[in-house]
Amino acid sequence: MSITHTDIIPRDIHFGISTHSKRHWFDGDLQKTAIVDCFSIALPEGERFFIRSLNHYADRVSDKELGAEIKGYAVQEAFHTREHVDYNKSLAALGYDVDTMEKNVCGPLRKMKNPLIRLAVTCAIEHFTATFSFATLRNPALFEGADMRYRRLWVWHALEELEHMAVAIDVFNDATRGMPAWKRYLLRTGAANGVAVHFSVNCFRNISIYCRADGEKTGVRFWSRLMWLLLVKPGFMRLSLFAFLKYYLPGYDPAKERDEKLIETWREWVARETDGLLVKPEQAT
Repeated sequence: MSITHTDIIPRDIHFGISTHSKRHWFDGDLQKTAIVDCFSIALPEGERFFIRSLNHYADRVSDKELGAEIKGYAVQEAFHTREHVDYNKSLAALGYDVDTMEKNVCGPLRKMKNPLIRLAVTCAIEHFTATFSFATLRNPALFEGADMRYRRLWVWHALEELEHMAVAIDVFNDATRGMPAWKRYLLRTGAANGVAVHFSVNCFRNISIYCRADGEKTGVRFWSRLMWLLLVKPGFMRLSLFAFLKYYLPGYDPAKERDEKLIETWREWVARETDGLLVKPEQAT
């Protein structure tokens, strides 16, 4: 294992999105804003799911260091949950149907009971989130024109996703250590296939619901431009695709994908940009 729990740094930062909510905060562009806002809608329920999935194994893992990593992971995800609950409240206050959109994307998570399936799905979603995080931090121009309050939140979230990106897979590998390699591979990649299809279908469904709330008609022109934004410029999906496909390599190890220089650069940026928003330990109650 190439990371330790000290590499996972929970930052108790209050971004206050609900008190500074803004339509079309991303370059004044409805579609760009919709792509990112619809990602936020899935996060609170998803992150609670991740925490439960890993905590189930916290006392079962064979490595004490991994147990400590799970704890750091859970604290980071709890802060993410809190901030995205606040974010989603701002969307509801602006008139977006958050409840329907959340149900579309998160409904199946609530029905999943098998701990190992839940863990495999957690690994897949964590990888998906990590690829978005790499795209965000390696391509700063991606968020050019974004309102700074929102940009700070997404950069903070991306940074912490990269800090803990190997934890779920490490827990999965530990939990399946007695399983044949081929079976472990099929379980891991099968979950990724399901997540990719479900998330893609419901992402487009939710973008349609979101934009209709702003009176935008979702015809051919709308979807053509949306695909341009995703695949060409700025290329949200294009910039993430190669990293996503690495998950299908046998023996994929996200710890080997960590970019320490990138992480350190953005740690400094987040510390500088959120200094007044960070809750210091002595201020915590």
